[in-house]
Amino acid sequence: MNKLILFTLLLPVISKAQEPLDKESGYFQLGVRNVMSAFSDDGANGFGYGGQFRIRVLNRLNTDWYADYITTDIGGLARKEDLHIGWSVLAYPFNYHTSKGKITPYILAGHCFDYSKVTRNDDGYALDKLSSAVQVGLGMHYNITDRTDISLTAQYMMHTGKDIHAEVESFDGLKEVHIEKTQVSGIEGHMLINVSLNVRLFDMWDQHHKRKKTS
Repeated sequence: MNKLILFTLLLPVISKAQEPLDKESGYFQLGVRNVMSAFSDDGANGFGYGGQFRIRVLNRLNTDWYADYITTDIGGLARKEDLHIGWSVLAYPFNYHTSKGKITPYILAGHCFDYSKVTRNDDGYALDKLSSAVQVGLGMHYNITDRTDISLTAQYMMHTGKDIHAEVESFDGLKEVHIEKTQVSGIEGHMLINVSLNVRLFDMWDQHHKRKKTS
């Protein structure tokens, strides 16, 4: 079901993206990012960091390959760790030129692998799981220069398989956290918000053409 949702969202992207290559395509970018995970089942917000690289395949179509590490404090009683490794397709429905001082909005859809671990602080009891998720969202680049941008992205991640549910409970004025694995149902997931700094390093298509000429 999640794959069907992803494919449906990508249909208008694919139709928009069939354009000839020009100076906006082929560029490789490298970046770092700060991440916040919000609206999760445990009600706590997680914060972390990560890195990414982008390959611009067409004028209106970019790809984003990323890894994030996020930690979440659950009421001072437990600690959650999340590792995301995944990719996204970024489509530019409006302007797509990278120009200093300009804002470039985009929509995105993608997939990631997700490793999560929740550990209780008092006794060290832990549960972990490995699953995957699909994500959809919106974002924008603010182009500091023609080669550097700051990007803001908000995406909802819909998980598949099992999830780890942590709930803080009170008994006679004392709080404890209950941890269990549950089956994901519907579009259960969380919001991932990140701010990244990205630098355009080189044109992959140009490098490819140069190698062909010299061979």
